Amino acid sequence: MAYENSTGYPSVSDILAVYVDKQWFTDEPKIRGEIVHAAAASYLLGLFSPPVDPEYQGYVDSMKRWIDDCVVEVVLVEKRLIDERLKYCGKPDLIAVLKGRHSNTMIDFKTGQQELKPFRIQNAAYRNLAKENGIMIQSGMTVRLKPDGSGAIIAEYQSNYQKEFNIFIGILNSYKYFLL
Repeated sequence: MAYENSTGYPSVSDILAVYVDKQWFTDEPKIRGEIVHAAAASYLLGLFSPPVDPEYQGYVDSMKRWIDDCVVEVVLVEKRLIDERLKYCGKPDLIAVLKGRHSNTMIDFKTGQQELKPFRIQNAAYRNLAKENGIMIQSGMTVRLKPDGSGAIIAEYQSNYQKEFNIFIGILNSYKYFLL
């Protein structure tokens, strides 16, 4: 899904961009991410998704395997949320109820294999956006999809996200001070 933001507010991705090593965001990973995220959204919403290039098929297979094994109920897919109080926005990949749980989990799909420090901060910012929009979240996680189609790598962030959200608030304030 191509990036779009017409809210007038900076997005979580824009705000955190200065803290992400640009070596991970060359054209190839960006294109791969867009293709795999579009396939994930289509799959979760039960929509037609055109075939993907063979080089991306493993990521899509890994994503489908994880969804089929873990997701019980889809709550939200790729919807831009706004925090009017703090004046920022974001577009979480997925909010879902997972097997064995009775509450919502904030899920962010990744096609890179390395866990990066900003992932926790991003997830906390998304969890706050959900809360500000009336969706309570019990936990968060990144699902790092595997290029060979095998099982995804999960990093779970439990219920207390306040530390990471406080870090996000500091970054947001710096962003607004220096860039707006």
